Amino acid sequence: MTIGRVWLMGACAPTVLALALAGCSTMPDRKAEAPPLPAGWEDAEVKADPQALVDWWKGFGDPTLDRLVAEGLADGPDAKLAALRLKAARALTSQTASDFLPQFTGSATANYTRVVDGPDLVGSFQSFVTGGGGSIVTEREQGVGSYGPQVSWEIPLLGRLTASAIGSRANVRAEVEDFRGARAALAADIAQAYVDFRAGQQRLAALHEAVTLADQLAGIVQIGADAGFSSPADAADARRLAEATRAQTPDAVIAARRAAATLATLRGRAPGTEPADIRTVLEARADVPSYALAAAPAAPADLLRLRPDVAGAEARTLVAAARLGIARQDLLPQLRLTGGLEVTDNIIGSAVPERLAQVTATPTLSVPLFDWGRRFAISRQRNAEFDQSLVTYQATVNTAVSEASLALAGLAQGERRLASARAAEAAAETTARGVRASYGAGIASLSDRIRAEQQLLDARVIRINAEQSQAGAAIQVYRAFGGGPPAMSVKEQRDAADMRGRTAP
Repeated sequence: MTIGRVWLMGACAPTVLALALAGCSTMPDRKAEAPPLPAGWEDAEVKADPQALVDWWKGFGDPTLDRLVAEGLADGPDAKLAALRLKAARALTSQTASDFLPQFTGSATANYTRVVDGPDLVGSFQSFVTGGGGSIVTEREQGVGSYGPQVSWEIPLLGRLTASAIGSRANVRAEVEDFRGARAALAADIAQAYVDFRAGQQRLAALHEAVTLADQLAGIVQIGADAGFSSPADAADARRLAEATRAQTPDAVIAARRAAATLATLRGRAPGTEPADIRTVLEARADVPSYALAAAPAAPADLLRLRPDVAGAEARTLVAAARLGIARQDLLPQLRLTGGLEVTDNIIGSAVPERLAQVTATPTLSVPLFDWGRRFAISRQRNAEFDQSLVTYQATVNTAVSEASLALAGLAQGERRLASARAAEAAAETTARGVRASYGAGIASLSDRIRAEQQLLDARVIRINAEQSQAGAAIQVYRAFGGGPPAMSVKEQRDAADMRGRTAP
């Protein structure tokens, strides 16, 4: 009995050590900290309205835009890829958790022997088994089978399970933020492409009118030059003006088609394959959508939770911290328990006296020796990567504040630009009305009227450009503040990932 107790104590010593070390942790004690942030914004006051950041594009009041964004969120390739990456991260989390559970396997083996030439095989001593007399059993063939389950368990020491769990959850959180960021960016890209498309339509229509008027003016001046009432230089200058106006048309056509192609690809469609109803709506000319936005929807400190890239960068610092913790644990002893149940019995003949069932348990404590230098180098590498993640987090926060500040500045300056452009168009409209009246009274010439109309069209193009810039500035503000679709529940995220996984090519 003494020997048995000594063996038991020796066998259980690694388990006792494991339990003693299980409560320890090698996770770093540092964490992501935001740099100093401004209290407010220079170009706008804060009017905190979290709801305004959700489905913000509906503030344009354009049903076509609403439908395009909805289609992009449902079928856009960026949203699909982000959902699939999230699905993979969730699967990896489940795998990580299962890695620390006991691993069960089952096996069955058989060994068959037959004498082809030579003495018979010796069987079991039946007399001994049965308690009676007899002689040794000899046999020409024997078959023995063994089967049973085996278990193997690597006990997570020094908080290894905790570090792995933290890293896995943080990795999922990072992918969730990437998923949220992809959806927010997709909505902003579709809105910007739609604004560009409508602006291109309006600009192209204005340029067509301007070309027509410039051609008329050049024709009038040329007639006057032919009759000797004006100089050939004036005729050439009028023709130059007409051709310069016409030269702007191809760029407007390309811009409108590029925006239309972008709208299609963002929604998972090839350009030219739009449904008939959408094509009809897009071909009908409409005004550039406008968005009245006069205040910042959140304070600078709110960007830490509103911006998906900032939240994702914070999650990735936890991933890097978990990798460092695991690398440190790889420098320390590891404990593995193995065991199983094996049943052995005769299949043919009597190679064994009777059925035998054995239970085995083997604790193994391993300590890294010759590869300790490699493990230490990996630990130092993970430490440097963790430091990089902390720096990256602070840089991401600073970038977020910079982008939000510049977006608000662009919005404020865009309002001034748009106000001046509208005032200039109104003045050009007044001038054109006056010249029309003078022309009707015979006071102004036809060329004067055409010039006035051309100036009005030029002012209109400037106003269209200003409207496009102002709508784009509003979109950039919501993008900079992390505005996007409402957050999806875990079930909705999984359902979306599963659906997109089935429909992905």
